[in-house]
Amino acid sequence: MSQSKESYLIKQARRIILESLNITYPHPLLVRNLFHTVITVNPVYVDDMLQKDLYYLKDKGYVLINDRVGFSDILPFEKRLVRLTAPGKEIAERTMTDPALEI
Repeated sequence: MSQSKESYLIKQARRIILESLNITYPHPLLVRNLFHTVITVNPVYVDDMLQKDLYYLKDKGYVLINDRVGFSDILPFEKRLVRLTAPGKEIAERTMTDPALEI
C-alpha cells in the first residue's frame, strides 16, 4: 500500500528540517530560515505546518526549541531558534531510523 501524497509531503518536510539542522549542528537555526528552506521544495507549505512539524519533532526528542515560559510570550515563533539534539542527529544522518519519518 502506497502512502498518500499528503503523508509523503509531511515526511519530506520533516526530513528537510532535520537535514537542514544537521548541516549547522550543534548550532541552532532561526525558525524563519527553516521555513524558507522547506518552501523551496514545497511552495504550498505554510508556517502553521512548520510549527506543527517542529513540535512533532520536539515531542520525539529530535529538536529543541527555545520556547521557555515567559520568553516565548514576547518572541514570535518565526524568530525562535531550533537546535538538533543528539538523537535527532542520528535520525538526520540515517544511522538510526524512525519509521514515522521514512519516505
